[in-house]
Parts: sequence; C-alpha cells; structure tokens
Amino acid sequence: MRGARLGYVDTIRGLAALAVIYFHFADHLVKTGQAGGGLERALFQALTQSVDLGKVAVVMFFAVSGFVVPYSLDARSRTPIRDFAIGRFFRLYPAYWLSIPMGICAFYLALGRDLPVSTVLANLTMLQQFAGIENIIGLYWTLQIELIFYGLCVLLFCAGLLQRTRGLAGAAMVMLAAAVLMAVARYHLGKALPVALPLALAIMFWGTLWRRWHVDGQGEGPREGQPETRRAALGLLALIALAIPVISVLAYGRDLGFGETWYRYTATYWVALLLFALMTTRCRIEAPLFAWLGAVSYGLYLFGPVAQEVVIAAARSTGLVVPGHALIAAAMLVALAIAAPVHRFVERPCIRLGRRLIADRSHPGIPKGLPFGRLPG
Repeated sequence: MRGARLGYVDTIRGLAALAVIYFHFADHLVKTGQAGGGLERALFQALTQSVDLGKVAVVMFFAVSGFVVPYSLDARSRTPIRDFAIGRFFRLYPAYWLSIPMGICAFYLALGRDLPVSTVLANLTMLQQFAGIENIIGLYWTLQIELIFYGLCVLLFCAGLLQRTRGLAGAAMVMLAAAVLMAVARYHLGKALPVALPLALAIMFWGTLWRRWHVDGQGEGPREGQPETRRAALGLLALIALAIPVISVLAYGRDLGFGETWYRYTATYWVALLLFALMTTRCRIEAPLFAWLGAVSYGLYLFGPVAQEVVIAAARSTGLVVPGHALIAAAMLVALAIAAPVHRFVERPCIRLGRRLIADRSHPGIPKGLPFGRLPG
C-alpha cells in the first residue's frame, strides 16, 4: 500500500460532507416547523435529535485526518516541517478564503447583519476562535481543531514520537484524560468548557494508529511492532468508547444552552467510531463517483451552509411547499455546483503550487510528500 491512494477514505470524506449538509438542513426544517409529517419527520427527528448526524460526520472527518495528515511529515526530507506547513497551507487556505465572502453574503448582507472589519480580518487567519471572535460560517470551528492537531503532530515529530506506536498512543491517552478532566470541571463549574476539543484530538491520534495497523502493517519493527500496534489501536478504541458516556454525563448531563444531551452525545460518537472502523476495514466502498465526491469534499463542507441559504431563499421567494428531502437534494446540488469548479480551478492548482515549492528544497530522488504510504490529504 506504500504510496497508494486509499479510495475508501475518499468515500468517507464525500459521504461525510453530504451528511453535514443533510443534518443542517434537516435541523433547520425541524426547528422551524417545516419538517412535514409521517416518515420524513420521524427520520429528521431521529437524525437530529436521537443521533446528531452532522457530528457523526465531523467525528469521522477527524478520524480521517488522523488516518492521513501525519503521513505528510516526511523524515526523509531536508525540511520536513517547512514542507508540511506549505502543504497544509495550500490545502486548506485558498478554498477557505473563497468561502469567507460567500459566507458574508449569505449570513450577513442577505440578513442585514452588521459585520465588523476586524471580524473579517480575524477570520482570514483561521485562528479567530482562539481570540474569541465569531466564525463567519459556523462550521469553521472544526478547522481550528485541525490546526491544533497539525501543531501537535509537528511536536511529536520533533520529539521522534510520531512514528512510534507508544508515542501516538500516549498522545491519544493524554488528550482523552484531558477530555475527562475538562468534563469534570464543566460539571462542577457549570461553564461550557470545550470538552469536544481534546476528545477530537484523541480520536485523531487513534485514527493514525488505526491506519498503522490496517494499512501500514508496521510498528517499531516489521514483525515485533505489529502486535503492539494492534493492541494499542484496539485498546485505545475501547478506552475512548468507555470514556464517552462518562464524559457525556458529566459535560452534557445538564443543558448549558447548546441543546446537548448526554445520550445523544454518546450515541453520536459511538455511531461515528463504529462507522469509521467498518468503512476502513470490512465495509470499504470504492467507486469513481465516491472518489470524486472525496476530492471535492472540502468544498462541499465549506460551501454547504451557503448552498442551504440559497435554497431556503429560493423556496421562500417562490412560495412553493416543497418536501424536505427535495430541498436537501437541491442544497447538495448547489453545493456540488460550487465545490466542483472551486476544486478544479482553485484547490488543485494551489495544491500543485505547494508541491512545487516543496520540491524545490526536498531531498533529490525522494517522491515528494510520500513518506510511508501517504494518502494525499
């Protein structure tokens, strides 16, 4: 599998991006009393109230990041951290910057809301939430978790731990312990501490271990490391699964204004982990359509909220009563209509530019950006 692209991971990305669009629109219909009745309403209720389909998708995205991103740090390069930073920058920022003016139009200008210039400038950095500044598009919060994960990967790489099973497992356990402690503090203080942050980071590092077991088949040595990697991946999965209800009861046993409940939080994370484990092992799905969806999934994710607002405005202007699933399908098509050209004319050229910049100083004779079976992210 060295150097191969893992098509089933593209499938996870593509389906997760569509699931986020589905959830947000379904949640909007439920909250505004437009969910209709019968089976459709029951389905919307199940996927927004019993299980949070959007968060299922986001957790799977986090696991995919763990599965992919650490492999961008190539120890064989003369400038691995520089190469990693360039690659990640050109992968994330160009499409993200393009989403900002679209978000301004959809969520501020169209709704008559004021938007300070300082908020726009802060959002350009992707670091705005660290300074307590609002996200122009709400789902930007997940990108800031990605940036934290990148920083931790660099630290582990510099310490020589990113390529070691014990290093990855240790990082994941530290993050999981932090999530538990933060949940305890949230319970006692009654403050909405970001419990999801360390829990997401634990899942990301677990995703790296999961890949090392199921794809690389290697640990610290070709024979000795594999049993250790398997034990670490399975043991960590069990710990996370057991910790989730504890974290959920402590952090979400009482509502602090976000509408979370401990049982929905628990079910959501369990479903996400189960689906990810199955879709990377026994239920791998690979097909050209899903590979394409995976390729444009970042744009689908970024522009999905804008597409939703476009469809809502169009439906309101016509005055037609349209079934909820038809509206969701329309939002998905609008998001695809935006994401596909953005991928072709913005993302791909920028990724190629990043690779050229990396190649200028990479060690000659080494495939650029393919450390040990890296899946391009």
